[in-house]
Amino acid sequence: MRDFTDKCIVLRISEYRDDDRLADVLTAANGLVGVQFRGVKKAKAKLKPFAQCFAVFDARLTSTRGKFLTPVEPMLIQDGFGLCSDLKIFTAASVAAEATVRSICDDEPHTDMFVEFLRLVRALQSDGDPYYCAAAYMCALLKMSGFYRDYTYSDDPKTPIQLLGYAQRYGYEPTARPDYDLARRALKYACGEFSRNFDIALKSADSIDLYAD
Repeated sequence: MRDFTDKCIVLRISEYRDDDRLADVLTAANGLVGVQFRGVKKAKAKLKPFAQCFAVFDARLTSTRGKFLTPVEPMLIQDGFGLCSDLKIFTAASVAAEATVRSICDDEPHTDMFVEFLRLVRALQSDGDPYYCAAAYMCALLKMSGFYRDYTYSDDPKTPIQLLGYAQRYGYEPTARPDYDLARRALKYACGEFSRNFDIALKSADSIDLYAD
């Protein structure tokens, strides 16, 4: 039996049975867990805002049997509607979320990843380029996973590698607005780095080119 209270971010949702949803949830102190949201497809379901990609909430999570936890009296901090309603932002967040899920191979705490993903969520709500933000996150994720690479830095990046070096220095708040096409190519390059290091292809990365300006 597991029973704990923690801060949560929903990374991935899948449909389950007639009225339920299953979620991969990253917690601040208890790692990646599976959560079952029961009855959330019903019209007046109270847990509906929680059973959405990129929702952030506090909750007690408990389980008496099986591998899925159940949220008890969760408190919503931020719903994920804003990140899901824009297709480019949704793609950027989905790439980061899938990479995070695929990089965690244990049930140990990953507080650094939780904090970094929360920073990404906040950055994606700003007016910056979502692909640049996701590329900056992927650099941080690779470093946290033990695959650090010091990318070539330039104050005026012209190549994907230079933009990744720029992101390593300035993070989610660049001093200049990156070019959209360069940000798109930098995110694709970072996804390739992830795939090479983990030997795992990111399915969500296939959508990066679909929503060009």
